[in-house]
Amino acid sequence: VLADAHGNVVHLGERECSIQRRYQKIIEESPSCAVDEALRRRMGAMACDLAREAGYVNAGTVEFIMDQSGEFFFLEMNTRLQVEHPVTEMVTSRDLVELQLHIADGQPLPFSQKDVTFTGWAIEARVCAEDPGRGFIPSVGLITRYAEPRGKHVRVDSGVDAGSTIDVYYDSMLAKVITWGADRETARKSMIQALNGYHIEGVSTNVDFANQVITHPAFVRGELSTDFIPEHLLDESRRIDPPLECLHYMAIAATLVHDLRENLVRNSLLPLKSRVGSVPHAPQRTAYVTKSDGQVFHFELWQESAPCDWQVQVDDAAYCVTTPPMEFYRRRLKLTINGETHYFRLRYSGSFIEVAFWGMVRSFEIYHPREWRLASYMPKPGLVVEIKVKPGDRVFRGQELVILESMKMESAVASPCDGVVATVEAQPGDAVETGMVLATFKS
Repeated sequence: VLADAHGNVVHLGERECSIQRRYQKIIEESPSCAVDEALRRRMGAMACDLAREAGYVNAGTVEFIMDQSGEFFFLEMNTRLQVEHPVTEMVTSRDLVELQLHIADGQPLPFSQKDVTFTGWAIEARVCAEDPGRGFIPSVGLITRYAEPRGKHVRVDSGVDAGSTIDVYYDSMLAKVITWGADRETARKSMIQALNGYHIEGVSTNVDFANQVITHPAFVRGELSTDFIPEHLLDESRRIDPPLECLHYMAIAATLVHDLRENLVRNSLLPLKSRVGSVPHAPQRTAYVTKSDGQVFHFELWQESAPCDWQVQVDDAAYCVTTPPMEFYRRRLKLTINGETHYFRLRYSGSFIEVAFWGMVRSFEIYHPREWRLASYMPKPGLVVEIKVKPGDRVFRGQELVILESMKMESAVASPCDGVVATVEAQPGDAVETGMVLATFKS
């Protein structure tokens, strides 16, 4: 709401803030899927009456909570703008900070309620220095790499850059990303792309977790509540498999970068006369086997007429990867796949390529077919010799769970957290590979 010293009070619509963790908001949007025009008028009138009766003069935020039947109740009033005020600015095309300064200067509001209109949809994601995988505990340290997303109708409000030190004395929020679209789905897809391209290293962040929320089918359907995160993202029994197409895209990104790297190295070893005019990728068909989290994808890459177009066959699916635009800069990759542009964050980790996309982070191993066949004859990384826990046991972080033997040496697999063992997936004598699940915990 905006209220001036001359008795004028207007509201600027609602913001949906139900997506929370630890009672702190993560995703906000305007308008709300739960509010129709009639309800908006009722809520707005109540908020304005409250400000008017209190003699309030300033910008402010009135919060309501709604039950499943659609009844709403006053919760509190924050006598200030809130973090998510940019989504209101995006759908109303009004600068709330400027209006707040005009009110403080004693000026009357330059418009009335009938002049307030709403256009399109806006979504905001809060980017925080925290580790979602460890209960959202704060993360501190030095930001070593930093690159913000850009694009039409993408706004980033941030207070950090490469070289910024994140310590324990301030709020964990580093930035907020706001996207606008003519409708909710357009704004949502724009947010996915923005978060895909947000690159922060040095501290753990919730960037990929926020993208998990945005891409979840329940969020797409607008089925939101304050229990959204514990119900859909923290409850292991309700976890859903990622779309196969998204996994293909991630595998394509990793495999193409690997292919480019191989051919650049191969090209650099050729005599100079042979290198002149050559392109950094092979014109013939190239086969790969790409593995991630136990899933195996069989690839074929080849080029047809255009020198910068890849035809990619992943198992039974065919994709056309067009470049340009292809950009691989500061560990961010931009690819156009089947006519749609996507952003990926990539990082080499030993012999693996780690890819972040759509809220997922996966490591990919890439083999030539002959290497893959030979790998099946190689010894396994380890053998289970002892299980030290059983389902129902309470364990503590660092406690030994499983003992493995490899190359005549024993090593322990320690618990990554405090918790209760739900299942034990391995048995003594089992051969295990990297990434294999040995035990699970109750959420």
